[in-house]
Amino acid sequence: MYNTPAAVATSGGLAMTGLTGNPVWLFLAAFALLALGLAVLRTVPRRER
Repeated sequence: MYNTPAAVATSGGLAMTGLTGNPVWLFLAAFALLALGLAVLRTVPRRER
């Protein structure tokens, strides 16, 4: 059961963490940071001219 190639590939895939495994995670992180930055800019009061 644990010596089959499918089990080795699955366990190796589950052990991989971070942003290097899937570019979708990098896109989601960039989108979240952009949304956070825009939300902070909306809450900061603007100076009257």
